Amino acid sequence: MKNTSIKTLKIVCYVLLALIPILVLFNAVQSYYILTTGSGEGVINWDSPRIALKVSLFFCQRVVLLAMVCLFFAFIVNILKHLKGGTLFCRANVVLLWVMVPVLPFYSFLNDNINIAFSPTEHGSVVITDNIIIYPLVVVILAILYKVAYDTAEEQKLTV
Repeated sequence: MKNTSIKTLKIVCYVLLALIPILVLFNAVQSYYILTTGSGEGVINWDSPRIALKVSLFFCQRVVLLAMVCLFFAFIVNILKHLKGGTLFCRANVVLLWVMVPVLPFYSFLNDNINIAFSPTEHGSVVITDNIIIYPLVVVILAILYKVAYDTAEEQKLTV
């Protein structure tokens, strides 16, 4: 059972590692399209008097997205690296989870409000959803659980 779970975890991690570059490439192509296409529905309206706000919002959203992708990539790489050494939980992933906690509200807020950048008018409504609170809380719980599992694994190593 344990061996099957480890194999499944490895397969899922490798699939995710293959999908991450596809996600980054997709966002790069999409960003190029958005920035080079004229104003209209679904792209930045370059004639807007608030173009600086719209472009800043767009770039901030892409930077935070890239930060989340990098954190997730590092998390998966740490899992695979430590699995080879026979360790399921590592301290580096505990740290990465705690780093994700403050990044997630920005990620959620910017994703929820990216429509302001794409609005054909100069006006846009700021949206605040429960994602800003729920996502970080879920990651806090995961970080605490991961830390407990890491501490338990370290204690078990010392006992044996």
